[in-house]
Amino acid sequence: MIRHSMFAVAVAVLAVSAAACDKASDAESKAEKAQAQADEKIRAAQAEADRKVAEQQAKFTKMREDYRHATVEKLITLDKKIADLEARVQTTSGKTRANIEATLKQIHAARDRFNADFNALEAASANTWDDAKARLDKELADMQSLVNNS
Repeated sequence: MIRHSMFAVAVAVLAVSAAACDKASDAESKAEKAQAQADEKIRAAQAEADRKVAEQQAKFTKMREDYRHATVEKLITLDKKIADLEARVQTTSGKTRANIEATLKQIHAARDRFNADFNALEAASANTWDDAKARLDKELADMQSLVNNS
């Protein structure tokens, strides 16, 4: 009878152990499944973030190129006016000629600064864009003012 009782206890212990293993196995399986789902959500979120970043970069690049194009057109008009001033120097003399020549020196110096800043515009990031654009707009307005007041 003692053997029979020990056998019954051993069977009960094995049954409890097997049930515990099944529960641990189920818990591990559920944890792995949850991790896989979380990893998939992370990949999807990263892909969406990458798409949005690429979209914003494309918009920024287009905005920068549109600005550069519009500015080049303004410069073409300004350069024609500067050429007219340079031609006027040849047909004037005295104080008028000296004033135009002095103004042309200022204009050429301003144009050189503008060219340097305009060429650096390609390297401007979205973080520095507003400052770079404001600086160029001011430099262009200052040059236009110098030319128009000559």
